[in-house]
Amino acid sequence: MRPARPRNMKTVTARQSTPSRQREYGIALLVVIMLGAILVPFAAEFAYQITLEAITANNVTDQLAIDNAIESQYQIVLARLRFDGKGNETDTYEDGWNDDELRSRGDEESGVQLESRIFDEQGKLNLHALAEGSPERQEVWKARLVELIKRYRRDTKWDAAGRADEIADAISRWVRGEASRGAIPTAKTADDRKMLVLEELNFVDEIFEKERLLVDRREGEEVAPGLHRFVTVYGTGKVNLNTAHKVVLQAIFATDPEIAENIIQRREGGEIDEDEDEPADEEEEEGDDGGNPFTDPNQINDVDGVTQPLLLQNKVIPGEDFEVKSNVFAIRIVAQTEGTRREELFVVRRIPGSDPSGEIEGFQHLLCQERIDPLEDGADEITP
Repeated sequence: MRPARPRNMKTVTARQSTPSRQREYGIALLVVIMLGAILVPFAAEFAYQITLEAITANNVTDQLAIDNAIESQYQIVLARLRFDGKGNETDTYEDGWNDDELRSRGDEESGVQLESRIFDEQGKLNLHALAEGSPERQEVWKARLVELIKRYRRDTKWDAAGRADEIADAISRWVRGEASRGAIPTAKTADDRKMLVLEELNFVDEIFEKERLLVDRREGEEVAPGLHRFVTVYGTGKVNLNTAHKVVLQAIFATDPEIAENIIQRREGGEIDEDEDEPADEEEEEGDDGGNPFTDPNQINDVDGVTQPLLLQNKVIPGEDFEVKSNVFAIRIVAQTEGTRREELFVVRRIPGSDPSGEIEGFQHLLCQERIDPLEDGADEITP
């Protein structure tokens, strides 16, 4: 006979199973928490990668738009320089290649904002003059460089006037190939030039990099121009009377720096000849559209205050020191979108054709490099 089952067996079984189920729920919850702890970083990483890829895709799109915009602006500038070179006997900053419409423009479709500046490299003091010609002429240009260094940052806290002689001497030895270059290789060129780009000045003397003498410098409201605005390593070595900065002209006429102002007044529409009967204000009115550019270096003799003794005192030889037309230009183009910005520097030489009044043959591209030093607003307005 089978024994009777206790009445409370079900109750006992139920009481014993409840903790077991709780343990199972607890284990399941722990597993879920552990899986969540494992999966959340993966999900966050996945979301981050998606965001990063989206940003990268936008940057690539912006870069392509900027590339196209810079190339477009560059070709527009070249077209202006090509057109201007046809039959033009002078080059001034009043020419079409320097129109305000080229300075700033935007492309609504691509969202790219463009700004560009064109510098006449032949309106600057050419550093190769320190190593070319007779030793006497080299010393003349070295003295002019000293004067330029004394003036170009005058009245700013980065004025290098106190070391002008030392700096000019170091530059002169570098350009002549007499300075120790360390690990910097010597340039190999057809004309045996020792200096190819202005950036080499940063190796000439530590003050260039320390005080950023070569590029524009700004701190708060104070701004100082970079030496790149006044010196060059491109061109013929002669200074264009129609585009030279006042500081460059003051360096050449060091004993009588006011002559620089007279030259600028003359080319901007001032009097042509002191013997003419027309009053100066009428002359200036005639030159409102394009000024009154020099058409011959010897016209320097017509400038108020210029005399033969003064030219001799400053060792100025008009035909050797000056010109009135240029063919080498630096083009700075800035392109930016809301998230990307790039600045490019191009240097080109315009190649005239066999017919001076005809089309130019084309361009020789001398330099193309990305820049990180901005052109500071107001730096070109420094007037010592």
